[in-house]
Amino acid sequence: MTPLQKPFRIVIADDDSTTCSVLRLLLQEHGHQVVGEAHDGEKAVDMCEMHKPDIAFLDIQMPRMTGHEAARRIVDRTPDVGIIIVSAVPTLENVQAALQAGAASFVVKPFNAVKVVDAIEQCRRQKMRQSSSP
Repeated sequence: MTPLQKPFRIVIADDDSTTCSVLRLLLQEHGHQVVGEAHDGEKAVDMCEMHKPDIAFLDIQMPRMTGHEAARRIVDRTPDVGIIIVSAVPTLENVQAALQAGAASFVVKPFNAVKVVDAIEQCRRQKMRQSSSP
């Protein structure tokens, strides 16, 4: 992150607590603030409505609601939230469904700092394009 870029406020949603912990630490090491963690899709939607984060990291396979459905609801209810889908199954179908649901990026598990930072930058660029378009 350059000095001119402000840190993002982020919600993490994954049913695996270890994945949440690793992602939280990685994001914090890069100066971002994790404002909420959810372990199912419904809770992710609720947290985005409550905390109004800049970005939500959503796993595809979660209880109660998939990451794709959660992404659609978040985009509908809180359109300023950038969506990054996370999955261990990077099929063309999953990537297309993520983009159709409104995701700015797709991160494949297992992830590393480079993949996560790249996804955040894609999200940042998408937000900049949206804010500059009439």
